[in-house]
Amino acid sequence: MEPAAMVGTINHGDISDDESIKNHVRQHPTLKRMPSYYTPDMEDRMRRRLKFFFMDPIEKLKAKKRTPWKLLIQIVKIILVTVQLYIFGVERGSFVDYVERNTIALKHLFLKDWNAAYETLPYPPASGVYALYEVKDLYAHINFAADQYSKMDTISVGGYHYWHQNETEVPTIQMCKLNYITGEVLPNGSFVYDSKVTESCFPILKVSLENGTQVFDIKQYLAEKKASLDFDRLLQINLKFKVHTVRLDLETPHRCPLCFLMNVNITFNNNNRDGQMLVLLNPNISERPCRGKVLFNGGEKKKKTWMTIFDSIVIFISSMSFILCLRSIWRAHNLRKETADFFKNQFRRKLLWCDEMEFLNMWFILIVINDFITIIGSSLKIQLETRHLQSTSENYDFCAIMLGTGNLLGWLGVLRYVGFFKNYNILILTLKRAFPNVIRFMICAVLMYFGFVFCGWVILGPYHIKFRKLSTTSECLFSLINGDDMYVTFSALQTRNTFIWMYSRVYLYSFIGLFIYVVLSLFIAVIMDSYETIKHYYEHGFPKSDLFAFIEECTDPPNSAIYRQELPGWDCSTVFCFCCQRNNPDNPDETTRLIG
Repeated sequence: MEPAAMVGTINHGDISDDESIKNHVRQHPTLKRMPSYYTPDMEDRMRRRLKFFFMDPIEKLKAKKRTPWKLLIQIVKIILVTVQLYIFGVERGSFVDYVERNTIALKHLFLKDWNAAYETLPYPPASGVYALYEVKDLYAHINFAADQYSKMDTISVGGYHYWHQNETEVPTIQMCKLNYITGEVLPNGSFVYDSKVTESCFPILKVSLENGTQVFDIKQYLAEKKASLDFDRLLQINLKFKVHTVRLDLETPHRCPLCFLMNVNITFNNNNRDGQMLVLLNPNISERPCRGKVLFNGGEKKKKTWMTIFDSIVIFISSMSFILCLRSIWRAHNLRKETADFFKNQFRRKLLWCDEMEFLNMWFILIVINDFITIIGSSLKIQLETRHLQSTSENYDFCAIMLGTGNLLGWLGVLRYVGFFKNYNILILTLKRAFPNVIRFMICAVLMYFGFVFCGWVILGPYHIKFRKLSTTSECLFSLINGDDMYVTFSALQTRNTFIWMYSRVYLYSFIGLFIYVVLSLFIAVIMDSYETIKHYYEHGFPKSDLFAFIEECTDPPNSAIYRQELPGWDCSTVFCFCCQRNNPDNPDETTRLIG
């Protein structure tokens, strides 16, 4: 048998991590035939079936002279799925930009003293948090938001409109305040609080001044309602209102106009009671049915139809791949059982577990998962484009996860076919051999890593912006392992405590020295050890298990006509055939079992 047929895929060869190279290359005991009902011709036929099973698509093409459907479908699928992902990524990016820009526009409209400095990336922070510190500022911000909302449709350039329940009335902002039922701080420093929280809501209306003008003055309005803001009990204030807008993308005719209702909530957060009242604006955007029409030049329906047809083709190709791979997995399972019975009856030897696992092709399982995820993602994409599913961030995110993960697994599945070439297969075989050792090594490294994470979070968290949370602490340390942002990590510590400063230096130097110079070096050494072992196998031959030693006795080349004459039980007339033709037991020949 040709060497390429034995080492062409990651399924070939029995590579054990617990045995040395010397033990691998030693000769296995010769398989001894026992008295059984298998004839020599049946044994040769089983050997050829196994050899054909472990052939790569090119060798199977030479043997059976039939088109390698799975290979062609995978190539077509990866192209279509990548194009589909690009189209969806452009559309999703446009939608995300629309949501983010609307959020920024609302902050400029309704938050007093908001400026572009607050719109920068969270790290490194260009400015402090947007917060209030005085009572008069709180009243001014509430009055500003109410006044801006009353004239929103005339001052905004974003096409914002009121969401009218009654078109004859202009809606108002609803103000809701959360506070403790009772709460009082006495002059002697003692206090009395009831932990129960109550919420009261009311609309903010204009009040009349002495000169007859009407303005928004929340302080006077509360006084007229015989209410007040007791800051000893106050926890949070929410200003709630609704904004209606229409998204038009006339440059893309197949995309219909989208109507959105934004439930805006401006929160004045005083829960921590630390002298700083944080101000947040969160628009909850949901799609609403549009009432109206846009006149296009007539090509809008065709483009929309073509997009749906393209997504349907992706679903069809993925379904074909799904069925073919499931069929191959089922056939491999049946062949495994038949081979195990053959070894048990012919050689009185149980088929080794590692040999049985050779029949389980993990690449096919990966492709099946990929196809299933791609079908779900493509179906969601069709519903989003045809407006049968609301255009919300959650729906777009779920569809993106499906399509993105499916595309990733699709490209990984292509490695199966690249691995049939010797020069490329060495990478896959190295990863396969090194995987158990890498997992054991990573368990030890992760234990040390989490020790540093918890220690840094507890000790440096109050004094370092990168260590304020467990998640940011882990991200900071992982960046240090890769040599990123080291100087900033050292210099960003803000403390006058000399002991903390000294401890931080010892902590950071120990982590960097241990993980960069020791852990990473050992990690590379583990990979290199597996690489050298695989190179040795390529030079001196791969170890042969009982299964492949049995297959190697077959001397028929892949282009032999005997493969087309035999294997009738595996010769299907159609691509989707699960039930293959079997020999007629009433018409026996020289290959038919004499018993059973």
